[in-house]
Amino acid sequence: MQLSTKLAQGRYYYSCDGREMPVQDSWQLGEGDQGQRLLISQRLVGAAGYGMQVRAILSAGLVSDCQMSWRDQVAEVSAHYSVKARGAEPRVGDAIEAQWRGPNGPQRALVEGGNRLLFPLMRIFMGPLLRKLEQFRGGLDVVTPDIVDPSQRGKLLAPRISHRQARPMPRDAASRSTEEMGGDISAFIYQGDDAERDANCYVDSRGLLVGYDWPSSTGRLWQVRLRDLEWSPQLDALA
Repeated sequence: MQLSTKLAQGRYYYSCDGREMPVQDSWQLGEGDQGQRLLISQRLVGAAGYGMQVRAILSAGLVSDCQMSWRDQVAEVSAHYSVKARGAEPRVGDAIEAQWRGPNGPQRALVEGGNRLLFPLMRIFMGPLLRKLEQFRGGLDVVTPDIVDPSQRGKLLAPRISHRQARPMPRDAASRSTEEMGGDISAFIYQGDDAERDANCYVDSRGLLVGYDWPSSTGRLWQVRLRDLEWSPQLDALA
């Protein structure tokens, strides 16, 4: 998956209790060599640049196919996820095929079930996810690559299912929180996995996650903000 035309790019900056953290989280959006909407994102940590990269095809507001890699001091691991669409475009509830390499060689799994979608974890994919969660007030089951404990190499990048929900933030609280981000921002209270409960998320009219705040289990406040945005006038929305 290679970009033939670049239409947008940006970077997410991370801070903890107001102190900037050494995280490089950047993305590029454009057209692939077959004319598909292609989004490339990577999140690297520290001077060694260990972390994760995702190359994903977007269709109808969903990720339909993605290649991902995880690199750390031990080795590099890769995986491929694809949605087995029942129609011309992917829909929530389509089966998701995962292929990854475990300790005993290549592994494959087919994840089926209603109200499920593919979410490659990176911040740039959260805007489309929140838009879908807004439509499904009871929440959705999301299929993600497992990076909870990278030391468990057999599970690294294997499919993991978790339930996610989002609800609109009360108007008064949303107005106070979005002042720094400009106009036309939708604010959500997001129920993610165990590490990100009651996060506050902010999405603009293009479907871009522009802000993300969550309290850690130790009481620290983590914040993410979209910066260095370049956006082509040819684009109406992210997906």
